[in-house]
Amino acid sequence: MRFARHLQHLLAILLCSFATACAVGSGDEQSGAIARGQALAESQCAQCHAIGPTGLSPYPAAPLWRELAETKDTDELAQMFGEGKLIHRDGTLSMPEYMLTPQQIGELVAYMKTLRAS
Repeated sequence: MRFARHLQHLLAILLCSFATACAVGSGDEQSGAIARGQALAESQCAQCHAIGPTGLSPYPAAPLWRELAETKDTDELAQMFGEGKLIHRDGTLSMPEYMLTPQQIGELVAYMKTLRAS
């Protein structure tokens, strides 16, 4: 079971790298991927995380996405989303497990890249 989960994560990471590359195609495709990634973040992540370029996380222990975007490279971001959970569990709430498609991961990464300082 553990091996199967590890294999699933590895496959998700490989697919994420491909999806990230596809999500950042032409200008219109890239804009669409960014918008879909932002909408997904707003609906699924903003309850705990600050997902924009400013502000604090509603749940103080939740990392700021703009800081993650600055400190992680694209592959690390895709891996984090591909694993479906984060390791850090500070505070009273735990990060819920989730499943994202490779396309959704690529879109979230495309959005997070917009949070990097110019």
